[in-house]
Order: sequence, then structure tokens, then C-alpha cells
Amino acid sequence: MTLRIKNTGLTIKIISWLQIIGGIAGLGLIAYLLLSTGTINGPVLLIFSTGIGLFSYSIYSGKSLLTDDNKKTGIILSIFNQAFQVIQWSMFGYAFVYSAGAELTIGLQETTFKFNITAFISSFQMSIKTDPEFLFKINLLPILVIYVLVDIFNELTDNSDEEKEIQVEELKVD
Repeated sequence: MTLRIKNTGLTIKIISWLQIIGGIAGLGLIAYLLLSTGTINGPVLLIFSTGIGLFSYSIYSGKSLLTDDNKKTGIILSIFNQAFQVIQWSMFGYAFVYSAGAELTIGLQETTFKFNITAFISSFQMSIKTDPEFLFKINLLPILVIYVLVDIFNELTDNSDEEKEIQVEELKVD
């Protein structure tokens, strides 16, 4: 069962731009947070560095998927980027929330069940030894994107195998 439009090129462009726009928005968020933070110590620097790294990786994986001739590398990078966005949690004094571009989350926040949809907004929260609220959410959008990317990867791999068989048959004929 294919859960995507049949135009592979268009699907790749949509996913690429989602990652690139999400990464740029995330870097803007980190810049805003850096400017509004008073004192930057070691843990705060680690948190900002992690955010900058994740959003830069989102831009890089989107760019690779968009511009590289070998789409397989871009697909693998994008799958890793999406995997980082699946689970959002905050408990026991630690927290990690990351989404680049859009999210469709479902889960618990404190004692209430939450459902959230956002587009063209990036989010990042990382806490170390603080007392944040309880949060556990699953982001369904990256799961869908991973499914689509795996489908495209399999399609590209199958086409490569068919091309190899055609080349082998051409060698036998000559």
C-alpha cells in the first residue's frame, strides 16, 4: 500500500522544503532565545549547541534530499532527522522536544490529553536538572514522513536493481 502521491520528485521536494524551512525557523528560534537569555553557562551552552546542531542538520538533510544526484543519501539523512522528532518528553527534571517545520502530536501534558497541529513552526526544548512539567507526546507527522521516505528508498532501490538486470542482459546479448 502506497501512502503518497505517485510523483516521487514532487514528494521529495515537499519533504526537502519542509526540512529546510523548519531548520531556518528553528535557527531563528534559537537566535531569539540566545538574545533573550541573560547568563550563558556550560549547561545552557550545551542546550543551545544541541538546538543549533539539530536545526542545521535539518537544513543539511533537506538540502541533500533536494540537490544531491544520489537521493538515497538524502533519504537516509532525512529519516534520521525525522526520527529525532518522533518522541517529545519532559519528566524527572529532564526534557527534550524537537520539531522542525510541522508537527501533529498526540499525548499527555500534566494530567490532560493533548492533540496539537502546527505548520511552519519549529519547536525546541531541552532541560537538564530542572523541574519541568510532565509531558509525553508522539509526533505522528515524522512517522508518516519516515514511512514515505522508506517507500521512496525502496522504489529507488528496486529501480536500481532493474537497471542492473537490464545492463547484465545487454552484456549477455553482446
